[in-house]
Amino acid sequence: MIIAWASMFAAPSWVPFFSPINLFFEWWFLLAIPMAFLIAMTYKAMRVRAAGQYWRQVLVMTLQILLGMVALHLGILVLMDVALPLLAGE
Repeated sequence: MIIAWASMFAAPSWVPFFSPINLFFEWWFLLAIPMAFLIAMTYKAMRVRAAGQYWRQVLVMTLQILLGMVALHLGILVLMDVALPLLAGE
């Protein structure tokens, strides 16, 4: 009874979603590649009309997703480093 009571209040060593494992600490952005590929595969599986065009369209959409993410990153970078300091008067 005492052991069960004490274990309720003991801090766990790892709690998923609250303290994620730093497995890809330096290279986390590379996880966008398989994510974009799987999204493109799923989307094109429902939308492509000819099966011969499937893999080509999946690769094109994967590149579009990745280039869109890079463009959004660069746009936010320009906004934060160039436009906002000009608006703040620095």
